[in-house]
Amino acid sequence: MSTARPEQHDSPENRPWTDVREPPVAVRVEELTVELPSQERPYAAPLQAVRELDLTVPTGQITALVGANGAGKTTALRTMIGALPWSRGKVEVLGTEMGAARVAVPEGASFVPDSPDYPDRWTARRLARAHGATTPFDQGRFDARLSAHGVPLDRPVGRLSRGQLTLLALSAALARDPRLLILDEPFARLDPLARTELVDELRDLMALGDRTILLSTHDLEGMERFVDRLVVIADGRTVLEGDVEALREELLLLERPRQASDERDTDPSLIGPTTSGDTTSALIAVDDAAGLPPGTVLRRPAVSELVTHCLRAAGASGHETAAPVTTPRRGAE
Repeated sequence: MSTARPEQHDSPENRPWTDVREPPVAVRVEELTVELPSQERPYAAPLQAVRELDLTVPTGQITALVGANGAGKTTALRTMIGALPWSRGKVEVLGTEMGAARVAVPEGASFVPDSPDYPDRWTARRLARAHGATTPFDQGRFDARLSAHGVPLDRPVGRLSRGQLTLLALSAALARDPRLLILDEPFARLDPLARTELVDELRDLMALGDRTILLSTHDLEGMERFVDRLVVIADGRTVLEGDVEALREELLLLERPRQASDERDTDPSLIGPTTSGDTTSALIAVDDAAGLPPGTVLRRPAVSELVTHCLRAAGASGHETAAPVTTPRRGAE
C-alpha cells in the first residue's frame, strides 16, 4: 500500500512537484535503534527497545504515538529529549540534532513523563520557583490552573494523588509556554472530567499557532477530532504513519459474513483480520476493495480500528507489516 507518486518527466523544468514544499517538522526520527540493559539478566545482551524507528512530527499538528505496552513508546520519547542514549539513527528536535556533546533539549520544548518524579517534600510553589530560576515561567497561569483543578499549592508532592501529580507536571509544562509539548500517557491517571478539561486546554494551546504536540496514549476515544497525525509502532518499529483523515480515506474497514477461507487467513488484501461470531472484520486498502463478495460492508474506520487492526497485522507477521503505510498530510505546503 504505497501512496501515488507523480509521473517522471525528462527535464527538471517539467517536474512540477519539485516546487511543493513539505510542512516544517518539529521532530524527525530516522532509523533510530535504542538498546537497553536487561532488567532480569544483568549480564545478558542488551534488549532492542526501539528498532530502526522512523517518524515525523509536523509543526502545528497534534501527533499521537500509539502501540501496545512494551512497544517502545516511552523509550522513543525519552530518547527525543536526550534522557536515553541510542545505538544508531538520528534525532532532530526543533531543528537541533540531538546526541552531540552538551546538547540539551532545545528551548521551547517541554516534556511531561508518565510518572513525574519530584522530591517528596517539595510543594507546587517550590517547584514553580525551581522552574522560574532556569526558564521563563508564567507563575500566574501555573497557580490558576492548579487552583482550577483543586491541586493544593502548599501540600508536599509526596502527599498528592497520582492524578494530582500528573496535573502538577502538566501545569508546570504549560506555564513555560512551549512550542513543542511532548506528553507520555497524559490521560492515564486523570478522571473523565480532568481528561476533558485537559483536551480543551491543549486545543487552546494549538489555537495560538505554531505549536506542536506529540503524545503517547492508549486512550483513543475522541481522538478523531483531537489528533491530526497517527504513528503506530509495534516491537519498536513504525507500522503505520500518516494524517488521520488521509488514512481513513485510504484504508476502509471491511465487515463480511464469516467464510471458510477466513479460518486459514489466506486473503493477502485483508489487514489484521479477526473473526467474532459469524462476522470477519479487517482493514482493506481502497484500491483492493473492488469486486468484493455480496454481503460485504465497507465503512471509514475509527482511529481505534486503524490501530488495533494494524497492530494485529504486525503481530501476525512477526511484528512487521508487509509494507508500512506512510500517508503524507494532503494539501500541506
